[in-house]
Amino acid sequence: MKHLKNPFVATVLFMLLLVQQGFAQRNPDLPKEDEKRKVSFKEKLWYGGSVSLGFSSFNGQSNFGFGLAPMVGYKFFGPFSAGPRVSFFLNSIRVQGYKGTTLFNTEAGIFLRAKVFRGFFLQGEVANEWLQEPYIDGTTKIKKQNLTRGNQYIGAGYNFGSGEGGGSEIGLFYNLAVPSDSYEQPWDYRFGFTWNF
Repeated sequence: MKHLKNPFVATVLFMLLLVQQGFAQRNPDLPKEDEKRKVSFKEKLWYGGSVSLGFSSFNGQSNFGFGLAPMVGYKFFGPFSAGPRVSFFLNSIRVQGYKGTTLFNTEAGIFLRAKVFRGFFLQGEVANEWLQEPYIDGTTKIKKQNLTRGNQYIGAGYNFGSGEGGGSEIGLFYNLAVPSDSYEQPWDYRFGFTWNF
């Protein structure tokens, strides 16, 4: 019972309940021989990725960021797919009166995704993040502090693809690991591209 208090576990259970009915039924429009056709491992794979680009400037400080986040999913049962996702993000920081620096963040994890209706999907994700935070210690340099954090994302999105070939998608994810008093934004907005989803 204590596992149900974990928001990630509760979300995954909710996703399973949401999509359990309707997807397990046989499609009456397909002939039986087509349904029994053996599907290869490669046919069950789908690929995705997103590109991040950001710029901000405030009170003598400017940030420019660029990131890539590839992912591969395996359609293992009905509407469910799971797989690895990694991300790389470079952030160039300039502060007036200080020498600029570049921060490099990486993240690696696994996701579970369920198609719930047409292009709509729900997704849960656990990941480990290696990030660099800037700080100033009285010199003219911006220094870096290396940190590690475990992230748990829950979210939803919409994929504009047909299931075969290319498509694009948008998603909104909430990171449960970001403390409420942090300067970081817990919301993660993603725009990406998929193949065979």
